Amino acid sequence: MLELRNVVKSYEGKPLLTDISFTVAQGETICLLGASGSGKSTILRMIAGLDFPERGAILLNSLDLAGTPPHLRDFGLVFQDYGLFPHLNVFDNIAFGLKMRNVPVDEIKQRVSVLLEQVNLSGFDSRKVTDLSGGEQQRVALARALAPSPRLLMFDEPLGALDRSLKEDLLNEIRGILHKTKIPAIYVTHDQEEAFTIADRILVLHEGTIIRDAAPQEIWKEPQYAAVAKLLGIGNIIDAEIISDKKVRTEFGTFDINCANNIGEKVQLLIQEFPSPSGRGVRGEGEAQIQLTVEDVLFKQDQFQVKARGGIVIHMKEAPKVDDVITVQVQVKCLS
Repeated sequence: MLELRNVVKSYEGKPLLTDISFTVAQGETICLLGASGSGKSTILRMIAGLDFPERGAILLNSLDLAGTPPHLRDFGLVFQDYGLFPHLNVFDNIAFGLKMRNVPVDEIKQRVSVLLEQVNLSGFDSRKVTDLSGGEQQRVALARALAPSPRLLMFDEPLGALDRSLKEDLLNEIRGILHKTKIPAIYVTHDQEEAFTIADRILVLHEGTIIRDAAPQEIWKEPQYAAVAKLLGIGNIIDAEIISDKKVRTEFGTFDINCANNIGEKVQLLIQEFPSPSGRGVRGEGEAQIQLTVEDVLFKQDQFQVKARGGIVIHMKEAPKVDDVITVQVQVKCLS
């Protein structure tokens, strides 16, 4: 098991990472999700031994890695720019790490053959990597990282250079390979769709700390923080004021909800579409109806994205007209 314990790191004299702590269990894939500049790649570099924390510890199976050089950590890295050797063919790129370990030739051939099949590149052995598409090059990079059977795999925005269809295909392939091999993995991205597809757990980085650490479905259901909801595009976030123990006032009306804040304090609320009334005769806590004035309508695949005055965005099966006043059932939650 990999463990980061109270890791601290600064950049150009300013705090970058503060008290970063998490674990990665055997066979688990975690995703570090955050905006650009949030420190995701720096965490990977420190785990790989290419950078060092100012305080805290990075441990593997309870052993501190501080004194272990990068080449002895036995970790695999996959980057956005592939990092392949252009003068070597596909076979030699994948075999590189095995040759460095003096693995017997016959064993290398067998291992590379298995990996080429695993990443759907059988028969590509002698191809020049410079003749491959972006998706094919990333498959070679993945096979090269897998070749030495690493104790941990790390992915740093690996699909950022690919178009959407290639990204989806390769992401599902990576997920399948990780589940089959049971190699623990850390996947870094700013793309929430990638995070929800690949991860067993998502760690959301914001202003140098991990503010949410949970399974994808738990984070989607309860983002808890405005920063998490904004990053993931979960619902609408609006400003509110506490006016009593269980009432908050907004520009869209007053809601019955307990935010556990003092009267007069400003808070932020998450407004999510609620498909239908609760059916209990009375609304549950946080359920409400609001009236919205339509400002714009955009077709999105099998539904319409409706933007209302005040910035609220909802989705409807039938398109309303601009300036229509519509009534929408919503779920309201308090955010930190």
